[in-house]
Amino acid sequence: MNDFIKNFLELLKKGPSIEVFSLWHFGYIAIILGLTLMFVLLFAKKGKDNQLKLTNIFAIIVIASYIFDFFMMPLNEGEINIDKLPFHVCTFMGVLVPFAQFNKKFAKFKDAIVTLSIVASLMYITYPGSALGGITPYSYKVTQTFLFHGCLFTWGVLNLAFGFVQLSFKKIYKPAILIVINILWAFFGSLVYSPAGTKHDWFFVRGTTYPFIPEFLMPLVVFASVFLMCIIVTSIYLGLKKAYFSKQVKEEELAVDAE
Repeated sequence: MNDFIKNFLELLKKGPSIEVFSLWHFGYIAIILGLTLMFVLLFAKKGKDNQLKLTNIFAIIVIASYIFDFFMMPLNEGEINIDKLPFHVCTFMGVLVPFAQFNKKFAKFKDAIVTLSIVASLMYITYPGSALGGITPYSYKVTQTFLFHGCLFTWGVLNLAFGFVQLSFKKIYKPAILIVINILWAFFGSLVYSPAGTKHDWFFVRGTTYPFIPEFLMPLVVFASVFLMCIIVTSIYLGLKKAYFSKQVKEEELAVDAE
């Protein structure tokens, strides 16, 4: 069985290479955005119970795909890649998703986790560095990482679309605090698992991923860039929410006039 799985995974590695902004890359982006929009539209009028069940399913897929990957990596890569430990913003949010979704004690933090889940997944999907170049678009590594980040994105969007979470600029400080926690958590991971001279650069705080930026500035650069994306996501959410309610008001006014 072990040899069969390994041979199958090796077979998936043979073929064309997925490159940044190639048709394969755009294809994955289109699938993720398209399926997310489809679920939002299909469940828009299905009631809160069905909407909650759907959101629960995506939360389960997020954490299940993350945990399952640690069992598959030895078969696919010959070893467990410690870069997949939950010190990056994507993997950190992935671990927090089930707590935010199923534990009421995390309710006060859910809006921040949703915001960063959308931001982190969008940033990765736009430039999936660990799933580009010299690897086929249908290999396990590529499909797993797009599945994980895609479901992380969809989970966040569903929470906003169905009204389980609401964003506001009054609470924009909450994702800011979570970013700082993630930066400190990434430093801890680097200190414990990746001593100086090794390749791991969780959440890019060590500066080895972007050597043209001074190392001491990287935490500030990371915070500023991710927080800016949080502001953009919040702005888009509020803009769409305003447009939706304006449309509802107009429809209600037209219905009254028709009577």
